[in-house]
Amino acid sequence: MSKVSAFGFTNNSDAAVAITPKALGLTTNYSVVADTATEARLNNKTAPIDVEEMIWFKSRNIPKVDSDLNIQYPSPVKGGIQYWITAEDTLSTTDTDDATFRVDEPIVAQLNIRHPKSGNITADLVGQVVTRLLSACRRADGSWRFDDLMRSAERPVTD
Repeated sequence: MSKVSAFGFTNNSDAAVAITPKALGLTTNYSVVADTATEARLNNKTAPIDVEEMIWFKSRNIPKVDSDLNIQYPSPVKGGIQYWITAEDTLSTTDTDDATFRVDEPIVAQLNIRHPKSGNITADLVGQVVTRLLSACRRADGSWRFDDLMRSAERPVTD
């Protein structure tokens, strides 16, 4: 008999608005500024030097995957992997009426993933979880929920 991995949720219909990735060109448009066994840091060559964008990829082994889920049938696999992707972008604001006005502000986004080192967990399954995470950041009309979240209003008001 074959093993089948599946999530338990059923709210899995596609939204009317898709989340479209950007073609970043990580191997052509970025300079590698750090490259170790557990980290790669990339600097966007298409951005001016004073309005940087950095993308980081990091990973580490973890002895146990902590979660608030009530796991009824735990895997015998205890050790795991944690990896994260960080985008640090510089938002530069200028004034067309005042050439001396400029304000630069950082915006940092991080996606943190951890799971057991189990053969049951595939890249596609992790991708499904990430898609759900990004979907939780959007309303049904496609607008982002960040206007509420930046005001510490965590509960969704409308879909």
